[in-house]
Amino acid sequence: MRNTQPMKIEKAMTEEQKATKGQKIKDRREFEKKIVCEMIDLYEKGNSGQINTKELKDYAILRINKCPFMETKSFCSACKVHCYQAKKREEIRQVMRYSGPRMLFHHPLMTLHHLWIEHHERFKRVFFLLLGFIGLGLGFLGAILPLLPAFPFLLLAAYGFGRSSKRLNDWFLQTNLYKDNIKDWHEQRGMTQATKRRVLLTISLVMLFGFLMMSKVPWARWILVFVWIGHVLYFCYGIKTLPATDTKKSPAF
Repeated sequence: MRNTQPMKIEKAMTEEQKATKGQKIKDRREFEKKIVCEMIDLYEKGNSGQINTKELKDYAILRINKCPFMETKSFCSACKVHCYQAKKREEIRQVMRYSGPRMLFHHPLMTLHHLWIEHHERFKRVFFLLLGFIGLGLGFLGAILPLLPAFPFLLLAAYGFGRSSKRLNDWFLQTNLYKDNIKDWHEQRGMTQATKRRVLLTISLVMLFGFLMMSKVPWARWILVFVWIGHVLYFCYGIKTLPATDTKKSPAF
């Protein structure tokens, strides 16, 4: 007899995914109706009697309820399909021009939530791009300064560029800074013995400096000692040791 259990599980997962997707669309639809109504009410307070705000509100809610693009689009202002009648479209634009800048002061959390939903991909890209440039700058300094480790910052650069810009990521992977410092670990999750010693020496010098500076805080010294021991154990046993022939140059830290 054919085993139907996997099919039932797959069907159940599909139904669960559909339910989650449907709830997400419903929540977004309700939030859009709420923020549009707040903007119309805010406009009415400052421009009473200029337009029929009750009629506009009912019309906007009707259009939102019938919107077939709620899953993929963010909000009406970002939609390429203009489903409003010409008169109502001009009225809602008038409302948004007036209420948009004022919403941040009257409903800051709602406005920030709105901006996140509408532009979250752009915000994430800018955030990871900044991480990449910060990591690149500190990694470059670490490659020429004896007490600043380049390795963790260059990993940060690779992480940031990899999630923000394919062009910058491809460029970074071709630089000598990447090839000479983190290529082995990034691609093979390992380091040569010489690289491990160099990294541990740099970390030890930095922690020794902190240890000497905290002579009046003994408990902080003990924490630093345990952190140092953790680093040593991790580099000795947690990172694969690669043959020295895998790397032509010793990385600079």
